[in-house]
Amino acid sequence: MSDQTTPLGRIDLSGLSREEFIVLAQATVAKLKWHYGSVHPLRLEARTRFSAWSYGENITIDIGEREATVTSKHERWSLGAKKRDARNVERFIEAFARTRASMPPEQLRSELAELEGSGLMQQQGPVPVEEPSSWKDALLLFVPKKDYFATPLLIDACVLVYILMVATGVHFFEPTGEDLLKWGANFRPYTLDGEWWRLLTCCFEHIGLIHLLFNMYALAMIGVFLEPMLGRVRLFAAYAITGICASVASMWWHADTVSAGASGAIFGLYGVFLALLLTDLIPKEARKSLLSSIGIFVVYNLVNGLKGNVDNAAHIGGLVSGLILGGSLYFALRSPERTSLAWSTFVAPIVVCGVVGALAVGRLPHDDAAFHRTIEAFQVLEETGIKAFKLPDDATGAEQLTLVNDSCLPAWREAVHLLHGTSGLDLSGELSERRGLYIAYADARLENMELLKEYLENGDTVTSPELDRSFAVLDSALTRLNGE
Repeated sequence: MSDQTTPLGRIDLSGLSREEFIVLAQATVAKLKWHYGSVHPLRLEARTRFSAWSYGENITIDIGEREATVTSKHERWSLGAKKRDARNVERFIEAFARTRASMPPEQLRSELAELEGSGLMQQQGPVPVEEPSSWKDALLLFVPKKDYFATPLLIDACVLVYILMVATGVHFFEPTGEDLLKWGANFRPYTLDGEWWRLLTCCFEHIGLIHLLFNMYALAMIGVFLEPMLGRVRLFAAYAITGICASVASMWWHADTVSAGASGAIFGLYGVFLALLLTDLIPKEARKSLLSSIGIFVVYNLVNGLKGNVDNAAHIGGLVSGLILGGSLYFALRSPERTSLAWSTFVAPIVVCGVVGALAVGRLPHDDAAFHRTIEAFQVLEETGIKAFKLPDDATGAEQLTLVNDSCLPAWREAVHLLHGTSGLDLSGELSERRGLYIAYADARLENMELLKEYLENGDTVTSPELDRSFAVLDSALTRLNGE
């Protein structure tokens, strides 16, 4: 959706000349703190500020013989844009009436003289205001401003991490789990093993370009509304707190999944805003539209997450923690003069989320990391254990037997001993089941290698039924281990 325009608002020029109207309209734009104002004989143009209730809409006031018409236009889609356009027209008309009633005649005459002396009134027809091109508009998302500072820095951080990942060889569409872990992804075994920083670093890492673009768009949209209300520091804090809560929820739900992305923290920010929308902080005329738009966004993404390959646990964890945080922040935002509330309102949600998170993490099996280290050692032994099957086709039986005796059999005996030694580990359900599959596979390998040794020592030309059966058992164990 782009280039959308509201119905016209009209102002009666009875008792005013065009020149007097322009002076009053200029003063009205200044009082509303709108930007990019320009004046011409038949038209005055302005642009609203970036804030929780406006997003840089174009305001045009066309001056006719008997009346002026006011329109508001949004150049790019954003939540509640049509409602904001209608409100912009109403605000100008209401503010114009107040300006007209409050401006003394001598001030009006003085400013009119300045306007006429500027030469603008002698121009023939309106001169259009140069609009920023679409690519310049897009770049605004990355540039910190007074009321939009923290959001572009968060976007810049996520984009920078992605660029660095790609620059170091990570695939720009489908990074591997190993690559994601190197860059700080959340992974229960590693996180519980003391790498707690992953709970936050994963909020700045993304699984490919499409994942990054979708998340940055959602972050920009909520930042435009929320940052002017919270301020830059509290927005940073809200992002970090809800992001960590989202990561804890993901870690609690997923035993063996590599998780990354800003979506958990973004859902947290949407949760904060949803909580504030249920209060009287936001004007009533904007509240209903925003609730509808953001509610649809949240519900759609949660339902879409049920299809799989989406970390809905992180989304829900971020959203719930954001709702709690937003409810607490209301008191500080409602009474900004009470400086004691500025940061004390963070205490309650941090305590609540911290206690719940600690209880959840405390109930998780804490030996998963030890098992993963065991599997890494096992994979080294496995490489040694299968060397007998990687000999050239012209290798002799004696060469194969030597390799089986000196390398393969010792490796598989050690591997079986290593895996059976994990029986006392406290593992999650998925890893406990996988441990059984690894043990069955290692046992099958050891039996197969012992029968192969016997076959090679006897110099048989035909394999025995026992050796054939061991190969079948080995194939079956390997298939189950690979999830095929």
